[in-house]
Amino acid sequence: MSLSDRERRLLAEIEQDLRCGDPGFTRRIDALNRQGPQRYACHVSNRQMVGVLLVVVVLSLLSAVILVLTAPTSTPRGGSGSGRAHHTKALSPVTARPTMRVLISRVPS
Repeated sequence: MSLSDRERRLLAEIEQDLRCGDPGFTRRIDALNRQGPQRYACHVSNRQMVGVLLVVVVLSLLSAVILVLTAPTSTPRGGSGSGRAHHTKALSPVTARPTMRVLISRVPS
């Protein structure tokens, strides 16, 4: 989005006032303009980059191992091609005990 003529004129006036009022500021701005744009706003060493990458890889591997070790292993009884339906009781995931719904359904009427 480009600036209007009025905005450009106001900015030029502000710049001129700053240059006349503070020569030290003018020298610093001119030095920065001579440097050109910097590639990174914050400098990070190679050692820091490797450290961050290592932490990410270790955490990813640890997450994968935990996921694999805690995944439920469900194999149907009677083999895969037995043709029989396999019915299981509803189990609570925390305690691995029948839930209240299953216990209530077993109460004799």
